[in-house]
Amino acid sequence: MPMTARIVSRIAHALAAASMLAGSVSSAHGQSMIRDQDYMRDVIALADTLGRAHGIRVLCNGNADQYWRRHMVRLLDMEAPNPGGLRQSMIEGFNAGFSYAGRIHRQCNSAATGADQEYAATGEAITNRLATANIPGARLGAPSP
Repeated sequence: MPMTARIVSRIAHALAAASMLAGSVSSAHGQSMIRDQDYMRDVIALADTLGRAHGIRVLCNGNADQYWRRHMVRLLDMEAPNPGGLRQSMIEGFNAGFSYAGRIHRQCNSAATGADQEYAATGEAITNRLATANIPGARLGAPSP
């Protein structure tokens, strides 16, 4: 059972907003962003959420579907382009989320797609928190259906 376009749209919107963080904050200040513990917690939680969504998508669409993994790579390139603690923690978060989804959901059914909707809402909430805390005047919401 393929995932719905609405779920994909919500998560993609959240990820696109998160991807803006590094560029917007860095260019606004003309220097690298200083990352506090809240930022680190949230960006790692976003990686975990993307891993969970990836697990559901692979379960429902097959191993060839690498949609969320590609977005995770883009997020890593923007938020943690160099080897180090943050990059490693984000990778571990993504992998843990993927493993979690595989342990909990063994078949693509309404429980799996329902969980995917929860992951979309969680990703959106994390992204809103990140944007609000790091981009002056930012307030994100769900895209129009």
